[in-house]
Amino acid sequence: MTFDPVLMIMQPRHIDESINSLKQNIDIPKVWFRAYTEPQVVEQMNKFIRETKFSHYIVMGDDGVVSKKAADTILKYGEMKEYDVFTGWMNMHIEPNGNFSRESTICLGWIPEWKSAEGPDREEYPEWQPMSWVANLPQDKVIRIAMANFAMTIAERELFLRFPLQTHRNDRASDHHWSYKLQRAGVKVYTHPDAFVKHLRRGWTPWRINWLVGKVESEIRYENMKWGNRESYV
Repeated sequence: MTFDPVLMIMQPRHIDESINSLKQNIDIPKVWFRAYTEPQVVEQMNKFIRETKFSHYIVMGDDGVVSKKAADTILKYGEMKEYDVFTGWMNMHIEPNGNFSRESTICLGWIPEWKSAEGPDREEYPEWQPMSWVANLPQDKVIRIAMANFAMTIAERELFLRFPLQTHRNDRASDHHWSYKLQRAGVKVYTHPDAFVKHLRRGWTPWRINWLVGKVESEIRYENMKWGNRESYV
């Protein structure tokens, strides 16, 4: 099978630092799902996957900054058949002083079921690995993890067809819900120390900077995409 990936970006906000990194460091077709709510965007992404025939699909949030090194690492390992799902990893958030949080988005244990509208408490999750733990890993080490947190999360088309994206019943947490389903089905998720994606989130509160949902019309924009005689760009 020819490796023919496409990057799908959730874009409820307009964050220039993230957008610029994706444009500058990733030279593959991109689809920007702009100004959709989370339930709407996963529905649109599932529809796009069903109606197209790329070999691999990559899901990306709107608040990550992807370096060329991270992008190349994720594409390299994402192409390998031995990895069901490959993903970037992030700092959990940025502290008020501008430093990265102590915790990363890497957890290694059993993802808790989302039983209430608010979701699991932080204490219910397996331990989130410190940023320092990842820094001390051998640089050539691929590690199996629990959460695919949509930091350039890549898998083959057939896997997305088997496990469509969806939110929890509270209309959010699509990354948690998808990861939960994969783990219960025995699908393995992997990452690599070099696949670090900078997370721009500030603290634990929702970051509503440059919010687009409900303020502009929802649309899908295509970049470097060719369908028949039609080609359009962001």
